[in-house]
Amino acid sequence: MNESENALPLDDTFWTHIEHSNFTIGIPVSDNKMMNVLGVLHDIYDTIEHDPEEGRRLIIMMAAILVASKDGRADIVWEELSVQESMRDLDSTLREILDEES
Repeated sequence: MNESENALPLDDTFWTHIEHSNFTIGIPVSDNKMMNVLGVLHDIYDTIEHDPEEGRRLIIMMAAILVASKDGRADIVWEELSVQESMRDLDSTLREILDEES
């Protein structure tokens, strides 16, 4: 086999390859939480295509959790981000309901 046959795909098929490989990279961010780095990167990759601003926000969220984990505060940041996401979801749902009633 030559080298190119052994190489990972370097296009959109990379994510399919990873999904079928049963491989992930987990980074412990607290005593009870692990960040699936490849999963997060895949989510960001998918998001950037249809919502670049949201993709940038996801990158900041990932970085914030990683930085907070250094000081043992990842759980706190994780919870803050979870609350923010819940609020965003609620806001979106309420806007949809109001649009339907108009």
